[in-house]
Amino acid sequence: MSAHTVAMDEGWYLMSTADLERELARLRDRGARLPPSNALPLSIADALAYRNRGNLPDEHGRTLRLVLRIDDPADVAALDTKRLRFEPDFHDAPTWRRPGSARVNIVPLRAPGVDSPEPRAAWWEDADMAALEDEWRTSGTAAGVPVPGEWRGFVFKTVVALRAAGRPVHADAIADSAARWLAPVDAERLRVALRAAASS
Repeated sequence: MSAHTVAMDEGWYLMSTADLERELARLRDRGARLPPSNALPLSIADALAYRNRGNLPDEHGRTLRLVLRIDDPADVAALDTKRLRFEPDFHDAPTWRRPGSARVNIVPLRAPGVDSPEPRAAWWEDADMAALEDEWRTSGTAAGVPVPGEWRGFVFKTVVALRAAGRPVHADAIADSAARWLAPVDAERLRVALRAAASS
């Protein structure tokens, strides 16, 4: 496939790190005379099909990247919601992974003039997280799911994300969702811990 110039909008792309750096440099300086990259825009269907085949680097070293626009500081908190439009099953366990698979790389694309958001408050100052902490301290559960203490902060964040996506919350749903950023061995440790806590 020949190299070409891409107008980076929100959506799926197949690109290498070098492609991404070149396209971001082009965005920062639209008059720059940069050589074209091998970045390739993909439809949602084509991107998910590529992911489901393993998201393995192609002959140009390209893997999937999902570009999401940040038009105002509130968009930072909404990135998971925006992602659902392009990857509706991203809370499911990543059964598509195989040896050599790359993770789906999210590229937040900040609009010109949008400043960085204010530093986030400590997790226990967030109303949803504080409610889960109160529940856990009272009953040892989060959203009704027994949670071992060493996993609680991690599980709380996952519960909040699942609820925001309108997904059911149970031990396997938490483990499945967390598996998108955990190494497989750690995701399995979490699943075993949650199941053991539920049966004790």
